[in-house]
Amino acid sequence: MKTIIVDDEAIMLRKFKRISEGIQDIELVGCFEDGASAIEYMAEHPVDLAFLDIEMPVMNGIDLAKKLRAMRSDILIVFLTAYDDYIRDCNEIGGDYYLIKPYSEETLELAMERLRLLRKRQQKEIYIQTFGRFLVMKEGEPIPLTGKAKEILALVVLKRGKEISNEELYRTVWEDRPCSNRDMTVLFNALRRLKKTLSNAGIADILITTKRGQKANTEIFDCDYYTWQDNERDERALFEGEFLTEYSWGESALAEIIEKINLGF
Repeated sequence: MKTIIVDDEAIMLRKFKRISEGIQDIELVGCFEDGASAIEYMAEHPVDLAFLDIEMPVMNGIDLAKKLRAMRSDILIVFLTAYDDYIRDCNEIGGDYYLIKPYSEETLELAMERLRLLRKRQQKEIYIQTFGRFLVMKEGEPIPLTGKAKEILALVVLKRGKEISNEELYRTVWEDRPCSNRDMTVLFNALRRLKKTLSNAGIADILITTKRGQKANTEIFDCDYYTWQDNERDERALFEGEFLTEYSWGESALAEIIEKINLGF
């Protein structure tokens, strides 16, 4: 990845250049002591990844990140800081990672494990995130799913291509409410909204309706949970203890993940 670093301390620029030389996927193309120089460079050259010091004069790293994102929406951004007070600001503008100074080559390599995975996600047309909050992304942009329609799709995705009956969907999403034909109307209305949203996004084929229920077409998208199950190293490094956090029924799957971690799987 074509990489730049912006830090007003020359000694930190030299350190980053030294420790990043042996790390795969870092192609260091620019070291800058101020934000204006970085912006000028990016206007003429492609940049995939930016390491930004937060506390800099004239233009701090947060403001610089906003400008770089405006120039290239898919740029990966890592904030560098001596304090953890800025983590909320980093999250608000969509920072992809942060490193606390002083960082080591080992710490930088750990960060790169996450960044490689994020870059791989951006390169896939359809990607579904279950670690943390549930997101469906097409070419790196989230699909506007909301409410029960979104929850239904999350539950279907969790089954990894296995059919889930409409009755089980209803009882899980609506938490064991009565399951008569009349009551099931709310499920079918939510399914219609879900299918309309997926169709508008050009990804209607994700959801397959069967005679009894629904299932996911797992051949046309990637999912962090699936690759975690398949024991891919980068995905396991990304898991930080949260899984489908919006939904109470996600807790049982989270317990299974944690159990596997504890057992060494």
